[in-house]
Amino acid sequence: MSRLSDNIEKARTASRERLESAKGMADEGREIALEKMSESKQRAAALLGEGKAKAAQSVTATKDAARKAADKSEEAITKSPLAVVAGGIALGALIGALLPKSKAETKYVGGAGKKINDTAKKAYDAAKEAGQDQIENLGLSKDSVQGQIKDLLGKAGEAAKSAAEAATEAVKSDGSK
Repeated sequence: MSRLSDNIEKARTASRERLESAKGMADEGREIALEKMSESKQRAAALLGEGKAKAAQSVTATKDAARKAADKSEEAITKSPLAVVAGGIALGALIGALLPKSKAETKYVGGAGKKINDTAKKAYDAAKEAGQDQIENLGLSKDSVQGQIKDLLGKAGEAAKSAAEAATEAVKSDGSK
């Protein structure tokens, strides 16, 4: 039986040694994992900081572009208010012409709508005639007013385009890093 006891004791000793070895390896693995997690956390914090900085720069660039566009629009309005009024009238007329009549409008407003339309048309014609007289009195031609409207719309389009390009560039530069 002493031989059996010796074998059991050897097995216990070998098991303890393996257990201690496994504990040591687990501790080493835990330390490595903690170290890697700490490094990842630091990298993530750095990337987050960079992302916030880039987002702030993009917001600032977009605000600047919008501010410049607003300044240019204000300048254009100040320089040629008649062109802006004419453009507004033309835009209103275009929107009104594009909106379809609804069945409810026809049913409930019916005749009153026709009278309102006739009156509005007369008012529009009178305003148009007065506006044309005023333009002629100022020595402006139809072509020059149209040119001012085109110029204003072109500048507004350029401002919108530059703002969109700035936003696109900001997104591209943010995505590339």
